[in-house]
Amino acid sequence: MIFVTVGSMLPFDRFIKAMDDWTGRHGEEEVFAQIGQGSYEPRHMRFERMLSPSQFKNFVLTSDLVVAHGGMGSVIMAAEAGKPILLFPRRASLGEHTTEHQLHTVNWLKERPGIHVVLDEAELDARIEAAQAMSLDGATLGTVAPAPFVERLRQAILD
Repeated sequence: MIFVTVGSMLPFDRFIKAMDDWTGRHGEEEVFAQIGQGSYEPRHMRFERMLSPSQFKNFVLTSDLVVAHGGMGSVIMAAEAGKPILLFPRRASLGEHTTEHQLHTVNWLKERPGIHVVLDEAELDARIEAAQAMSLDGATLGTVAPAPFVERLRQAILD
């Protein structure tokens, strides 16, 4: 199952329409989307506008792939669950956000294991296929910071 999320802050109709079109071409795939308050309503995938935190977590845990906007909350939750994530950032240049911070975020994250990036709807098919083919071998994001990081932070605070 593919779980699609736009987050809770802003609508993202371009992304939802692209994923709905993809779902229409790939009817064998089960896709569920959290679509927020946008004006576009999907025709090919099941959706809810908003989800409770527990519903959101359940969709992440039961998905094979998370496809999300460029928000860190989705990235962290997918990593903690050991799920690959495909990021489709909002673009300020297209009026989808006030800054290009999501674009900068995904460019910073794109080389990390389990993280894939799509910048244009035309790339969506190939990027989803690549993300689905990748296995994380059960790798998850730890809930405890690595000891060297904790030590550096401790030194910065104490110095």
